[in-house]
Amino acid sequence: MPVDPETAGTRPAAEQVAASLMRLWQEARADVAPTITDEQMRALLAVESESGELGIAVALGVSPPAVAGLLASLAQRTLVRRLSSGAFSLTGTGRRVLEATRHRRRQLLEQTLLTAPPQDRRVLRDLFDQLHGRGTRLPLVPRSRSPL
Repeated sequence: MPVDPETAGTRPAAEQVAASLMRLWQEARADVAPTITDEQMRALLAVESESGELGIAVALGVSPPAVAGLLASLAQRTLVRRLSSGAFSLTGTGRRVLEATRHRRRQLLEQTLLTAPPQDRRVLRDLFDQLHGRGTRLPLVPRSRSPL
């Protein structure tokens, strides 16, 4: 996760890390599902945790009519389905898109960790652990495999 040296002194470190993580998420989405927009990906993530239109709208920070159109476009692409109760759920395809995107994001994060300067690796590893939970801890990079 390279940090832009021109803005390094002007933006707080947390903002820089957050911006870098967002770029990695967008890159992973583009690699896995280039025809799905960032807005549609956020909607898939919202459907994963919320099922009703209102809850999804609140999670996305948009109006219910806006989310209705977004969900209709995802349903047309068979990424979500409307249940008889009126709620929405991910289809198998929608779940696979999210899983593949998460897998690709993890690959990109691991690649970033492997290519980071040695002094940054521990900070990045700790950040990765916080992002993914303690159950997915990355092993230390053996010196023989280090690209540096």
